[in-house]
Amino acid sequence: MNREFAGYTFDSVGRIAPARDASGSLVRVMPQSRYKNAAVAPLNRYGAGPFCTFTIARGVTSPGVYVVTVNGKPVYAGKCRNLAERFGPRGYGTIHPKNCYVSGQSTNCKINNLILQQADLGSTIELWFHSAPDPSSIEREVIVQLDPPWNTQTPW
Repeated sequence: MNREFAGYTFDSVGRIAPARDASGSLVRVMPQSRYKNAAVAPLNRYGAGPFCTFTIARGVTSPGVYVVTVNGKPVYAGKCRNLAERFGPRGYGTIHPKNCYVSGQSTNCKINNLILQQADLGSTIELWFHSAPDPSSIEREVIVQLDPPWNTQTPW
């Protein structure tokens, strides 16, 4: 299945489904206390959590532009060098302790928490991907045209 965003064809990667426990409840994680400098380092603006864990796009290792939709509406767009890494255990899919602090990846915290919030609401969260060897200009076009609410900065 595919879909068009800003004049580009995006392939469906699938639903983003945060981990659930045996009772079906979403698993919430708070990794902040495991950071070695937690006692002295300030949290970034998205570092308070809670967070979730998920894995999607295994094996999709090409560069390109992705769009996250919630109930069919685009909410976030970005570019990556490797989609599986961007949405896997080293990207949005798992928040590591350092990411919660000023020196970490605040965007990972932000997107992960927003995905958790939408999962709490029972929303359908999906990932779409357009493979491109040099995704920068496409990312900008997609963000400018879609104006996704989770994107707070427009790429140059």
